Amino acid sequence: MATASFSSQRRRLAGEIRQQFVADAVLTMSEIVEAVQQRLRTLMDEAAPSREMQVRRDAWTFYQRHRHTWREATAKAWNEALVPPATPSRKEDAPDFGGLSLVGNDVVENKILASRMVLRVMDKVSAELDDLRLRIRYLEDSDDLDRQDILRPDVLVLILVEEWAASGMPSGSWPLINDAVQLLLSERLKKAYQRGNRTLIDKGVMPTIELKDRVKRASPQAGAPRAFP
Repeated sequence: MATASFSSQRRRLAGEIRQQFVADAVLTMSEIVEAVQQRLRTLMDEAAPSREMQVRRDAWTFYQRHRHTWREATAKAWNEALVPPATPSRKEDAPDFGGLSLVGNDVVENKILASRMVLRVMDKVSAELDDLRLRIRYLEDSDDLDRQDILRPDVLVLILVEEWAASGMPSGSWPLINDAVQLLLSERLKKAYQRGNRTLIDKGVMPTIELKDRVKRASPQAGAPRAFP
């Protein structure tokens, strides 16, 4: 009974860290909305070929209408991702013919845009994320974060990009604001991961991470447990 209670306590703490992380991300979303506004305003003031200027004007016009929808929908989706779906989404349930799923062009494009941003974000946050990943693995006695875990940058960023399109923004407008979003998001996610690590350290979860901890990815149960209240 004591062991079960201890395990429940650890998992509850891991859940609290995810909630803290999402709360930090939601606060960042307000900053992102303003950064995008500034970026689009700057682009409107810069000279460009007529076709490009039309793309910029369309993006500016639609953003004035839909930026609040984007912010609120993204925040809502991030919070919903705290509880992964028990069954595959309809996207994952798409008909499969000979191993080839029918996936819409917009879905593919969103994933491409998100994956490019994630690569750049990871350059900034990888060290802090790796430490937090180890601590969460210890708390949950798992091999790794779930593929749909909101702590993963690819999950969080894909939602951000998907909600941009879903909010009503014109197709092809994301590249206009990608760099501004990526820069701010990288900085804020790094701080969010650092905060998560500090919270766990303060609670006695793996106060020091050693090399042997990093090489036990395939065996999270190996070795003596770390200090934990």
